[in-house]
Amino acid sequence: MTRRRPILWASAALLAVFTYDSVVRPALGGLVALPLVPGGLKVLTLILTLFSVAHAWYSLGGRGTAIFFWLSALISWGYEQVGVMTGLVFGAYHYTDYLGPKLGDVPLLIPLAWFMMIYPSYVIANLIGAGRAEVTGGGVRGLIGLAAISAVVMTAWDLVIDPILSGPSARAWIWETGGPYFGIPIQNYWGWLLTTFSVYLAYRWLSRGWAGDGLAQSRADSVAWTLPVAAYGLMLLADLLSGAAPAGLVVIGPIAMGVPLVVAVGRILGRSCRRRGDGGIERSGVRGKRPRRPFPESRT
Repeated sequence: MTRRRPILWASAALLAVFTYDSVVRPALGGLVALPLVPGGLKVLTLILTLFSVAHAWYSLGGRGTAIFFWLSALISWGYEQVGVMTGLVFGAYHYTDYLGPKLGDVPLLIPLAWFMMIYPSYVIANLIGAGRAEVTGGGVRGLIGLAAISAVVMTAWDLVIDPILSGPSARAWIWETGGPYFGIPIQNYWGWLLTTFSVYLAYRWLSRGWAGDGLAQSRADSVAWTLPVAAYGLMLLADLLSGAAPAGLVVIGPIAMGVPLVVAVGRILGRSCRRRGDGGIERSGVRGKRPRRPFPESRT
């Protein structure tokens, strides 16, 4: 893993840039006038997408990252294109020109935005379901279970971002019939669950054939684990600080995204405590029966 450390530091630098412009600058806006990162939403989406790609490269390796990225991009674009054309996936909607050039009826930025959050949600789901950041192998039931958890974690983000980007300040896309959740149809969230479940299940199924060569082999690397988990939490803060979030999201957002975030952080802290306990035993040179540890080891 040492040879991949520069990739990890690059991902951390990208996340720091996103944090500065999307969290720190708006939080201090009334006190200090800090310079903007040029390019606005489009550039910030690209920066956070590059973070996810870089961190995935560190944790999954080049092959895993390429497969995961293209599965995410192609499947999400396919569902979006069908959705815009027919209204069968997410409900009746169409994109405006707010997000830039399109491939078909879908902005090119959209498939990037899917992977931007699909990867952090994947890591969080692994931590929740298996107690570690990367999971390889396993039976069909386990793959389906982790894909389902990942889909729920990812869809929780849309409960926050959709009312902002489809709201009156942005109008990145327009719901043609409206709906009960800030003007969004409930069908949209079933569509998100279907789309993300498809991506996660396809990747998890394909990745069964190779052993993880990243975080799966470096379980003590808790600092690396925290970066995608932090990205998920920072996205929540960025959305709430955007100035375009409806008032109700101040309550909904921390619940929907906060629950998986807290569980994932607890998993990381618990594993760190267990490793420190193991290290203390090994360094002491004491042989024989080990004392009972406060946190049971994951058997996944």
